[in-house]
Amino acid sequence: MRILFVAPLIGPVHSSGRLWVKWLRRLGHEVTTFDYRQAVIPERWQVKIKGGRRLQRLLMQFPLRQVALQRPYDLIFVLKGETILPSTLRAIRQRHKGLLINWMGDEPLHFHNIRNSLPFYDTIFLIDRGWVDSVRRLGYRAEHLPYGCDPEVHRKVLLSDQELRYFSAEVCYVGRRDERENLLAQLSGVPMKIWGYGFKQTKFTELRPFIAGSALNEEEMVKAFNAAKIVLNLQPSHLVTGVNYKIHEVAGCAAFQLIDFKPEVAEMYELGKEIVCFQTLDELKELIARYLRDEGERQRIGEAAQRRAYADHTLEQRVRKMMEILSVMR
Repeated sequence: MRILFVAPLIGPVHSSGRLWVKWLRRLGHEVTTFDYRQAVIPERWQVKIKGGRRLQRLLMQFPLRQVALQRPYDLIFVLKGETILPSTLRAIRQRHKGLLINWMGDEPLHFHNIRNSLPFYDTIFLIDRGWVDSVRRLGYRAEHLPYGCDPEVHRKVLLSDQELRYFSAEVCYVGRRDERENLLAQLSGVPMKIWGYGFKQTKFTELRPFIAGSALNEEEMVKAFNAAKIVLNLQPSHLVTGVNYKIHEVAGCAAFQLIDFKPEVAEMYELGKEIVCFQTLDELKELIARYLRDEGERQRIGEAAQRRAYADHTLEQRVRKMMEILSVMR
C-alpha cells in the first residue's frame, strides 16, 4: 500500500510517529512522510521568530495539499493533525481517491480543527472507548485502537554507573505538567524524581526538590523506567475509559508500574499480577510504601507485565489491526 504519513517526526519527544513509520515499512508498505509541525519553518526557528508557530501553521497548509495530491496514495494517515485546517482536508478529500484516516492519542473533540475535520476522514482511530462513543454520537465513524510498545525500544537496558546515578529513583514520574501535579504535590514524604515539560514553573514549592529535569526523549525515558523502583503512571483527566501511551512503554521495560484505575487497564493486564492500580490518594501512598519494601514482588510483576505487553500490546500488532480494519473499508 502507498501511504502518506502526516505526523510530527523530528524532535526528541516525537517518537511515536517515527515508530509508526518503522512498522508500516516493516510490514511492506511504501511510506512517504510529511512533518506538519516543521514542514516550512523548523521548530527550533519558530520560537525565535515573532509569530513563528502561527506562521508555520498557515504556510504548512499549502505544501501539505501539494504532497497529498502529487501522486495517487492508497492511504493518507494523519497522526493527530491539530493544526491542519478543515479547508485543507476538504481540498484533499475532493481529489484524493484513497482512504483518509486519523489516529489520535488525545481527546479529538477538544481540538477545533479536528472536530470540524471529522466529515473528511473515512474513520478516526482513538485510544479511548469513551472518545469513540462521543464521535459516533456525532454521526462519524470511529474505531478503538490503543497505542503499543516496541520491543526493540521499550526493553530492559543495562545502565552505566553514571546513568544509574542520574536516573535512579525510588518513584519516577514522567509526564507534562498539567492537572496531575495536584496529586503529585500531595505525595508528601515520598522520594520522587519528576521529569516533564513545565514542572520548573510549578506552583507547588513542595514539588521543586523532586524535579529532575524537563521532558525526556525516548531513549532517556526507557533508562528512567529501568532505573526506577516504581514508575508512577497518572492518567490525564480527559481519558474516560482508556489509558495513555506509557502503560505499554513502561510494561515493555519490565518496570513495576502503579497506575490510577481505568476500565481498559483491567482488559489489558491482570490486576495485581501484571500491573497494580490505585483509586484514592491514601491507597496510592499505601501501595508505594508496600512495594518499595518488596523488591521481589516488584520484579515479578514487572516481568509479567513485559510478557503481556510483548504478547498482546505491541505497535506491530496495532498496525496489523488497523490495516485489517482498513482492508474492509477499501
